[in-house]
Amino acid sequence: MKLTFINGSPRGVSSNTGKLMEHFISGFLETEGNSVDTFYVIKERPGFESIISAVSRAENVLLGFPLYVDAMPGSVKEFIEGLAPLKGKLPGLKMMYLVQNGFPETCHNRYVERYCEKLTHRLGFTYGGAICKGGCEGLSVQPPFLVEKVFKMFNEIGRAFGKTGELDSDLLAKLAHPEHVKAENIKQVAQMVNGFLWDQWMKKNGVEHLSFARPYGEDL
Repeated sequence: MKLTFINGSPRGVSSNTGKLMEHFISGFLETEGNSVDTFYVIKERPGFESIISAVSRAENVLLGFPLYVDAMPGSVKEFIEGLAPLKGKLPGLKMMYLVQNGFPETCHNRYVERYCEKLTHRLGFTYGGAICKGGCEGLSVQPPFLVEKVFKMFNEIGRAFGKTGELDSDLLAKLAHPEHVKAENIKQVAQMVNGFLWDQWMKKNGVEHLSFARPYGEDL
């Protein structure tokens, strides 16, 4: 089985989207005969000729990207618009998506997920489902017990897809947990994110003394 993975993150090779897909691809390749071609949207702008050409010949396509304030990156939308010439020409092409975001709740992904399904049908492709996951910002600095569990799940989903050609719905639902974070847990999540992500970045750049700056405060 052949898989064409399109990384739509503006961060390219250093993206969280890529880190997650490394584990999916590792599981996918455990099945003998499977192969993967990887493309980066950010490297192919503005024409996307090589990616569109690859899509026109592909069996299975997985487009992965992060959410930025509940919306896909502009470069991904630009790429999608570039697929217009293929509309109605590839009914056998299975199109899938990975939608990940930094918020702790996967529910943020569901609106774009519905858009992706509608888009696939409008293009005349076959919709193969979407992998949705929240809490993916700062994978390189999150505690190991958190990221290892997520990476393992992506590996399992990739392995299952490599064997069956389908995204396992039970595994997708398990990965998506939690869909919603309870109000009493928000404070704990915020503290963890501040400690493992923002505080480290501020210290690295020597601006931790500005943590509580109020550039738009009432004193102005």
